[in-house]
Amino acid sequence: MPKPELKLNKLKATYLILAICAILAVGSYGWHVYTLFRDWQINMPQPQIEKLTKDLRIYHAKTGHFPSTFVEINNLIWHTKPAPDYGSEGKQARTKNYYYFYTKVNDHTCAIWALPTGRQRHYASSFFLVLSPEWLRSWKGKAMDDEAIGGLPAIPSPDKLAETGMGEMPVQAFAKQK
Repeated sequence: MPKPELKLNKLKATYLILAICAILAVGSYGWHVYTLFRDWQINMPQPQIEKLTKDLRIYHAKTGHFPSTFVEINNLIWHTKPAPDYGSEGKQARTKNYYYFYTKVNDHTCAIWALPTGRQRHYASSFFLVLSPEWLRSWKGKAMDDEAIGGLPAIPSPDKLAETGMGEMPVQAFAKQK
């Protein structure tokens, strides 16, 4: 009679090990999916256009003109330590997988390109903004590859924007700042 008891105990142990293996397999797959999602979230471009336009308008309200470079706005508004690399002319910035190129048109108008970068750039949109203290005109389009980005003019004509697939968004008007 001892053999049937031994066989029953081996069967219980086999089912227990099988259940543990199944739990580990499901857990491993869950961890893999989580790491893929986390990587996707980290590398997804996130435009900071609203913050940038708000900060540029604050700069204009304080000084009466738009900055010539990102260095000037960093010194007055952002106070980032250590100061980021804004390129040789101080007009380029990279943050959250977006590349920003700033151009001061005159004391009361500036233009900004906001272009997604990175592996997941094609899930985000490109933007071109023309900002004044009273209004904002913006264009939105699909992400561009590196060759197209290199050939973009600092201030494109409406025809050039249409050629690149950018569509104009509704104009935003701002209340006077005090």
